[in-house]
Amino acid sequence: MTAPAHSSARPSDRSGGTAPVIRKPARALRLRDFPAIAPIAVFGIVFLYLPILITTIYAFNDGDSALVWKGFSVRWFGEVAQNANLLNALMVSLQIAVVATVVSTIFSILFALSVDQLRAKGSGIATAILTAPLVIPEIVLAVATLGFIRMIGLQPGMLALMLAHTSFCIPFALMPVRARLKSLGTSYFEAATDLGASTWQMFRRITLPLLVPGIISGAVLAFVISLDDFIISNFLSASGATPLPVFLFSLIRRGASPAVNVIATLLLVLAIVVTTITFLQSQRRSKQHA
Repeated sequence: MTAPAHSSARPSDRSGGTAPVIRKPARALRLRDFPAIAPIAVFGIVFLYLPILITTIYAFNDGDSALVWKGFSVRWFGEVAQNANLLNALMVSLQIAVVATVVSTIFSILFALSVDQLRAKGSGIATAILTAPLVIPEIVLAVATLGFIRMIGLQPGMLALMLAHTSFCIPFALMPVRARLKSLGTSYFEAATDLGASTWQMFRRITLPLLVPGIISGAVLAFVISLDDFIISNFLSASGATPLPVFLFSLIRRGASPAVNVIATLLLVLAIVVTTITFLQSQRRSKQHA
């Protein structure tokens, strides 16, 4: 007898039709499917946060060295509070950061609203030009800025620092505002137009309130970037106008003391407080609009 040929046809159901083949959905990939991810993630977290933890602990060191523990003490917090040069550098950084944040945020709002009215090609070109500092090496920006202020007859100092910080903070303030504006769509503005709202009324009652989360995020980002900048600040600083990062660098070169750890800890606390307040405000506004 001839063996029956194996058929590749689908099995038939009782009605004579072909029963559908039920295939199990493909299993989604999970982190545990990549054995190397866990140790790499742990290494990254430790490498990033362990130095911050050590710096915070050694801010309470009683010794005169930043890295030699001599016992618990808060005396270096008092030393920092009484250091006139350090407080002056902090005030310079805060003044520059506030001015740069306010001006760059206002400019970013106006630019985002204006470029949104352009054609797609023009909008892309304008945005690319304004956000170019994000990809240009900062040392190039520092050299170019120093040469430019010399060319226009301006000397390094407070005004030059404010202009430079405002300039390179604009892209950081612009990104969240632009992203927020893109996510709004056109329905709000079309409804306002149908109801007879003027351009100013639309901006004041609709556009600006809806942009607040993006504005706050951009302002915080610009403030932190300005407060943290060293390269451009180092090129444009002058006597009486020395930002905090430049002052800290000169302090470390003379010999690291626990005062450096104290300043770093205070800046970390400031960053955490600002971030927490911003997050809570965003959450509250999200619940109000929900």
